[in-house]
Amino acid sequence: MPTDSPKTRVDYTDLTAATLRDNDRDLYLCTLFVPKAHRSALLALYAFNAEVTRASRGSSEAAIGHMRLKWWYDALDDIFNGNPPHHPVAQALAAVVAQGLEKEALAAVIEAHAEDMVRESDFSANAQQSRAAELWGSIFEQAASLAKSPTPHTEAAAKAWGLTMTLRRDAVPPDAVRILHDAARANLDVASGHLPMVLAGIYLKRIHSAGYDLSQPIARRNDPGGLALPKLWWAARAG
Repeated sequence: MPTDSPKTRVDYTDLTAATLRDNDRDLYLCTLFVPKAHRSALLALYAFNAEVTRASRGSSEAAIGHMRLKWWYDALDDIFNGNPPHHPVAQALAAVVAQGLEKEALAAVIEAHAEDMVRESDFSANAQQSRAAELWGSIFEQAASLAKSPTPHTEAAAKAWGLTMTLRRDAVPPDAVRILHDAARANLDVASGHLPMVLAGIYLKRIHSAGYDLSQPIARRNDPGGLALPKLWWAARAG
């Protein structure tokens, strides 16, 4: 693939923001409330995660998903060598390497999704918490590092967010919904300092209000609602 030279490299921030907004609106909303100095780095990180998630979940053919993940895995060398592929998210990642982006963290995200594609379904609380930690742990740790925030409990945040996303996106057996909801809630209470926990709290409350019935429209409503932005603002202001 062609690449941009350092002298002609385009600012891909807007394209990256659009990619994130279209594919993971929740994390996009969270980036609106981080300090401007760190926003481009978090946009790039979260957009990368959205691309990897889409690669692993966007096809019924496992072989296609693995090919897409391999493209990103192979691209990491060029991204960190300053010669990224001509892809908006790859370009955005290369632009924020100097802010503390870690190649090993991004590789771990890809590897976790590749493993998840062949994982046997197990909706026990322990299995799903482990899965959530694998899929989201590196993202939350890297986000805290890029934001220069000493926010603790990144593993609990990863579990809370991952469990919440499982409840919102996956075909969860009815008898497992409350178990996973309660596990997510327990982790959220530990990791309340992370901005995505504001949205996780909204979504978990809806599932509770729906009587843990994911077939109810409110349980999987696609947006966090009008109160999400002021809640995110207040959480960011409170540190």
